[in-house]
Amino acid sequence: MVLNELIAEKLETLRKERHMGVYTLCSKAAISYETYRGIRMKKNKDIYLRTLLILLRTLGVTAEEFFSDSRFSDEELDIDFK
Repeated sequence: MVLNELIAEKLETLRKERHMGVYTLCSKAAISYETYRGIRMKKNKDIYLRTLLILLRTLGVTAEEFFSDSRFSDEELDIDFK
């Protein structure tokens, strides 16, 4: 799996678990819908750390909780977006 795909998948899972719509998340996080859409649709190969941390805070998740997923430690995780 590619890193940006894993991040997008985890963010979407968290958003849905919290029964939060995309527009609501974007509004509360003060990020544009297009920015989140790019992440969600896996079109953004680079995700700013600041944006990710804002989204996590809005979703009520710490960075430690988010990255505790064992898939982030997987040797097969592709972090080179070529």
